[in-house]
Amino acid sequence: MRGEFERAAGYVLFREQGEKREYLLVRNRNGRHWGFPKGRIETGESPEEAARREVAEEVGIRDLRPISFSRTIHYSFIRNGKLIHKEVTYFLAETDEEGILNDEELVEMRWLSFVEALTTLTYPEQRGVLKEADEVLMRGRGAPAGKN
Repeated sequence: MRGEFERAAGYVLFREQGEKREYLLVRNRNGRHWGFPKGRIETGESPEEAARREVAEEVGIRDLRPISFSRTIHYSFIRNGKLIHKEVTYFLAETDEEGILNDEELVEMRWLSFVEALTTLTYPEQRGVLKEADEVLMRGRGAPAGKN
């Protein structure tokens, strides 16, 4: 079965709260699944531009300090009887902003510890992205962009 192809991009957002690191998860209105802020890449946009736009639209966060990290996942699903093949590229960034829920697209957002986020994420592909992102931060390999 062939189907349609879609590309999206988003951010794994984190913040440092004293000695504790938290990750932002959002719960989508469509499907009610937990994941990271993301959305479709529009014509003429780079994945990074789309990811920044989507984070601003979905959770109102504009102050992003990107870390050198990106991971692309692929998955397929059925939407309205059509097979959709999706490619999503995730970037990693730190923020100090709390965020504001866009209730047109999302039903909930939470800042969670790594373990809480890992158990809350709906899909295993995103759990893999979170594990890799956390590993990068734990090892200190990802310096803030522009400070390498």
